[in-house]
Amino acid sequence: MIFIIIIIYVITSTAVSLVRSSILSLSLIITNLENSNLIKMVVIANPTEHLLVAKILELEAGKLDLENIDLEHVDLLIEPEIIDLPVASTTKPKQPTEHFHAKFDGPAFKIVQMPCKGSGMIATRKLYPGDLILAEIPTLIIPNATFENVKKCENFLEKEINKLSSDKRQLVLGLTDCRERDLDDYYDPNPYCGMFYTNAMHFNEDAVLCPVMARANHSCIPNSEFITRADLGKRGTQHLMANYIINQGEEITINYMAMENEGSDSRETRQAYLREFYCFQCTCRACTLQFEELGQDDALRESIKELQAPGVDNLDAEELESLISRMYQINGKHSYILGLFKQLYRSAPVGSNSMAKYAVHGFTIAINLYGVGSKQAKEWKHILDFQKSINLLISLDSNLPE
Repeated sequence: MIFIIIIIYVITSTAVSLVRSSILSLSLIITNLENSNLIKMVVIANPTEHLLVAKILELEAGKLDLENIDLEHVDLLIEPEIIDLPVASTTKPKQPTEHFHAKFDGPAFKIVQMPCKGSGMIATRKLYPGDLILAEIPTLIIPNATFENVKKCENFLEKEINKLSSDKRQLVLGLTDCRERDLDDYYDPNPYCGMFYTNAMHFNEDAVLCPVMARANHSCIPNSEFITRADLGKRGTQHLMANYIINQGEEITINYMAMENEGSDSRETRQAYLREFYCFQCTCRACTLQFEELGQDDALRESIKELQAPGVDNLDAEELESLISRMYQINGKHSYILGLFKQLYRSAPVGSNSMAKYAVHGFTIAINLYGVGSKQAKEWKHILDFQKSINLLISLDSNLPE
């Protein structure tokens, strides 16, 4: 059986219009705000390419009637329908491994063999921030308690892998095991754990293996990240989302490291971490900088670590905005940046223009990254509802006779 999964968002034109209206109506709150270059707002993706199949009307700045938009009627509780469909490959790979991987290519990417990297993902069209690259139902899900016990994990994996179809099993067993072993070490007591620990992803409190998504390689300046949507479908799904513009033919990459830790650190620290836990020497663009460019990048990352050192809870608004700006410069994960905007919003004076501005930014990122109906989108919608109420009260107060 050929295992191919595509998850298609079926969004009615009414729901799309409502979401669009929700985002645009917020400009009413910040009509009088000064333009700010400190924060680079994540924009909605190109309408014809956003979420692969969703049809979103093109929006032209300055040509919209915002007066009649009502945020109260925006419904973010609509769930996308999950459908499994076969995907036909448009190319004829020359190598046997590429021929097999072509079965799992999606509308936005293809899996290819890359020099010194093994498998990798290449964009087959231009992708924009907020584009869904891949939605994959986890092939293997392991509870955290089992994951932390090597012996239990090995036994669990052996049983689960034996239940897979031949194609799924080949896809799983073709993944990299980063452990270094001696040439004369013929016996491996934990062959499945090595592969799983190398490629596992967080999935709320569990660990999962998504063998197609696992083909996305690491970069210290990535252009995408994976997002957990455990609320979708019976087993949940893992989404690979574009964080930054990815040109056709460009490699799709993620960052294996946490942005609050090694992910935003210097080249020496990043490479030491990757050698220790993944057994490879990173040769991404950030790790191959030389001379003045390397000095500038290390200085930028050093300033990030200085801002992170006391903890983001202890930063004032100016410092948080500076940290966000620097995060964008190193292609930081949008999930981490969203958390910084939440902290900014909480620290802003109630009813201030800054609070409204941060709410707009946070809502935009949440919709682009997690999607309609997600917990994060609902949370930021509630924040915006509150902002609308505050804005109305301020407006009424200013119009009262003295």
